[in-house]
Amino acid sequence: MAKFTALAAILVALLFIAHTTAYRTIVTTTDKQSRSCREQLQQQQYLNECERFLRQQCQSQSGRRDSTSEQQQLEQCCDQLRDMSRRCRCDGLSELVSEQLGHLQGEERREILQIARNLPNECNLRPGRCDSEIRSN
Repeated sequence: MAKFTALAAILVALLFIAHTTAYRTIVTTTDKQSRSCREQLQQQQYLNECERFLRQQCQSQSGRRDSTSEQQQLEQCCDQLRDMSRRCRCDGLSELVSEQLGHLQGEERREILQIARNLPNECNLRPGRCDSEIRSN
């Protein structure tokens, strides 16, 4: 009987350890997947590299072009977008456009909106375009 009790105690301890490990794995995985878009946007410094790229595009349309600098800026923007979850990329770009570039008017605004909508595609990311998230109003 004493051997049975000891064996049962060991079995219960092993089950407890296995359950705790499984729980910790599930919680860690879920935490990474469920980081809010706001947290991801903060971690990616509110897509400041994408903002720089878009501002540079405004200047390029005004006649000032530097393709090497533009390409570097685009790559840095893509890095930030790549580090965000797929579901948050367009929301982040939408917030960037409305809060940081909302002052633009007319043709300049339309051009920047088109560039911003297409940024995930330029970065070979999914979704390829952010048409429904980035609106012109």
